[in-house]
Amino acid sequence: MGDKKYVKLNPKNMGVTFLGVLPPKRQSLLLDTLRILKRAMRAGWASRLAAKEIFWLNLWQDEDDIEDDSEIMAISDQKIAKALDKWCRKATRKFCGRRAILDGYGFVVNPLGSQHQLWHGDYTTDAAVVWIPITPFTDKNAVQCITLPQDTPKAILEAIASNVDEVDVNMVAHGVDYLIVQQMVAPPMSVLYMGRGTIHRGVPNTGREHRIAFFLSVHFIKDYDKNYPYKSHGLESSEPGVAIFGK
Repeated sequence: MGDKKYVKLNPKNMGVTFLGVLPPKRQSLLLDTLRILKRAMRAGWASRLAAKEIFWLNLWQDEDDIEDDSEIMAISDQKIAKALDKWCRKATRKFCGRRAILDGYGFVVNPLGSQHQLWHGDYTTDAAVVWIPITPFTDKNAVQCITLPQDTPKAILEAIASNVDEVDVNMVAHGVDYLIVQQMVAPPMSVLYMGRGTIHRGVPNTGREHRIAFFLSVHFIKDYDKNYPYKSHGLESSEPGVAIFGK
């Protein structure tokens, strides 16, 4: 690849780090926000769960990333909306570093009876995520992640980077000495940082309750037009957002 400025995949950045537990005040803020959204969706919440597909409740996205304004859900309580937005921006710096750029936040839901997602990265090699479980992350519902060895060949890393939306794990496994598949198992309100470029997927929810998490999505490149050579193909088929609610 001729462009030397973009962030190449680095196995050192991949994986998940536990950063502590959210304070009670912030826990209440997330729970209040979720209650407002579920009330606004009315029957839409039940219908989304019944579809048995992982879905997102997007509350804010960088305007450059929004394809359709209807994909963003409004929080009817403006006091809570402002408090949440202020906290998300502070949390981005606290958990991801001062160079992190917030590009979205909201909730992701893994309903009972869901199916495996494709192995993927989040849109670019530069993306990282903070996950905060609202319900427990267990071995029966939580996100799986892949850690690669430090000596992973550049050709393998480049093959992953060329289409992070659908990673061929069999190809990766044949190109390295080993890889490690881990699962994020943690109690509610844990703060989990998933590093840049981590390959991951949602698993079938075979537990006893729908799995819900809050997320902060971040990146670090300031100008993708100049410094990033790939296009994202999107994850609409496996991770639908909420386009219509309250009906």
